[in-house]
Amino acid sequence: MRKFLRSNNFAMVLSILLAIVLWLFVTGDEITRTTPAIKVWQDVPIRVENLNQDFVITDMKTTVDVTLEGLPDAFVDLPIHELDAFVDLAGKEEGAHLVRVQGSPPRGLSLTLIEPEQLRIVIEAYHSEDFNLEIEFVGEPAPGWELVSYTALLDTVLVGAQESLFEKVDLVKLIIDLNNMSLFESVELTPVAYDQEGNPVIGVTIEPNLVTVELEFKRVDEPEASDDLNS
Repeated sequence: MRKFLRSNNFAMVLSILLAIVLWLFVTGDEITRTTPAIKVWQDVPIRVENLNQDFVITDMKTTVDVTLEGLPDAFVDLPIHELDAFVDLAGKEEGAHLVRVQGSPPRGLSLTLIEPEQLRIVIEAYHSEDFNLEIEFVGEPAPGWELVSYTALLDTVLVGAQESLFEKVDLVKLIIDLNNMSLFESVELTPVAYDQEGNPVIGVTIEPNLVTVELEFKRVDEPEASDDLNS
C-alpha cells in the first residue's frame, strides 16, 4: 500500500480526482448562474398616473407584492425603488373604481405576477377656498400688562380637501395663549379648521401652514394709594 501511495500511479489518480471535483464545482456554479430564479418583492409602492387635477384619491391600497424572474446576477443589489408598479386613472371620474395594477420590470428581469392584480380606488372631487382667519385669545398677560393691539400678517388662508371633508369646515382660526406675555410679542402658529360644533377637522390642507401674529401690550394703570384711602 505504501508502495502504491508513493508511485506515479497514485499521483495520477489523485490529479484526476481533483480535476473531476474542480470541474463539478465550476459546472455547478455555471449552472446556478445560468438557471433563472424567481423572487418576490413585498410592499412595492404604487404610483398613480393621469389622475385629474380636480380629483383626489380617498381610499386605495398603497403597496403590492411583485414577483420577478431572471438570472441570479440581475437580482444582485437590486433596490426596491427600481421596481415600478402603477395604476392608470385616465378618464376616471368621482366614485369607486376597480383598477388593474400594471408594472415595468427592471432591465434583465421579467414580471411574473403582481398581487393583488386589481385595486379598489375611491375618487372624490377636490375643493379649495379662501377662509377668513379668526383669532381667539386664551390665558392672561403677565401681571400689570394688558393687550392693546395685534396684527396678523395674513387675513385669509387657503383651505383644501376632498368634498366630503371640505363640507365640514365652518371656520379657520388661530388660538393664541397670552400667558405671561408683555411689551411686544410675535408668535408663529398653525391655523386649524373647525366644524360647526367646534371640533377640529382633521385631514384638510391649509396654506400657508404657519401664520405670524404680532402683539403689543401696555402697562395697566394702578390706582394710587391716596385714592384708596379717600374711597
